[in-house]
Amino acid sequence: MKHLLTLLLCLGAGSLFAQEGASASPSLIPYPQRPDYTEISSWAAHPAIEWGSGKRSRATERLDRRLEKKYGEVAIAVPTFFIYPTLYFEGDVWNADCFDAWYRQEINDWPMANQASVFTGVGPVYAPHYRQMMYRGYYPESDQEYRDALVAYDTAYADVKHAFEAFITLNPEGRYILAGHSQGTGHAKRLMMEVILPNKELRQRLLAAYLVGNTVTQEDMGDFPLCSDPLQVDCWMGWRSYGKDFYPKKYGPNYPVVNPITWTDSPARSRRYQHKGALYSNGKVLLRHGVSARIDQGTLRIERLRGPLGWFFRWEDYHRADYNMFWFNIRENLYQRVQNAELSSEWTSEPYIGSELD
Repeated sequence: MKHLLTLLLCLGAGSLFAQEGASASPSLIPYPQRPDYTEISSWAAHPAIEWGSGKRSRATERLDRRLEKKYGEVAIAVPTFFIYPTLYFEGDVWNADCFDAWYRQEINDWPMANQASVFTGVGPVYAPHYRQMMYRGYYPESDQEYRDALVAYDTAYADVKHAFEAFITLNPEGRYILAGHSQGTGHAKRLMMEVILPNKELRQRLLAAYLVGNTVTQEDMGDFPLCSDPLQVDCWMGWRSYGKDFYPKKYGPNYPVVNPITWTDSPARSRRYQHKGALYSNGKVLLRHGVSARIDQGTLRIERLRGPLGWFFRWEDYHRADYNMFWFNIRENLYQRVQNAELSSEWTSEPYIGSELD
């Protein structure tokens, strides 16, 4: 029953990729090789790895210079534990082989470069490779596939949990950030519920949790509050982004949302001038001052896209752009939250002076 509830909590993750027609069911065996998080090869992002999360562009460098000039240097490194979304869409077995070269390149080129990278402005990013459940597990075609998907999902979570334990061993003091997207947020939510929130020390050290692109209720988080103020810390936030008149299967007031432009839970629509731009795959900023967003029925509505380019990006489902669309807003607000936490907390971490990978 526990495993059943675990998957049910996570079946709300959206995606732009649809399965067409029935096909042979994947197998649970042979299990792909288990990651060993004492080895660098088991990490997609790590301070010792010069991969996608450390990718910088002229646009991000300009923003960082403005932030430093406006708010001062980030004096303390705040590491982020990031869990990437589903990129394993088909195969013969239910769990991804996280040592497959093509799979690792996809992880590096998309979620590391376009999602995890937003957190490098305040400290190092740690993102584990894990044997994630195949996307098909969200839409099983038989009772057997449903049971197999439960096992595959638990396998993925077990990897994430072991990686988090290694992350805490490497960062035994000071604040940290937890972040995920889609399936990654499903595992992050379970990590919050089973590991972090019941542990007084881990809870107190958690600066903020970014639970993006999946369903999370306040009941899931207990008395750990939603980040309803732009400078609030010791809290969690999340959003699921959709276009006009499109709603997912799961929506409503039970799913709290934070607007990643205004950084409040107010239903008021943000103004376009407040949007600082989207990060495109080539590292350039797009749609600056070109998007409004408002909270409605447990979802984030993307509205009023500006100009000819805005017409091109008018979609029903912005799941794949949950981070990219607000990348520059997220980075600036994160910078401010960390600065605010520095002023109000006792810190034991070493000053953040960057690295050759930044």
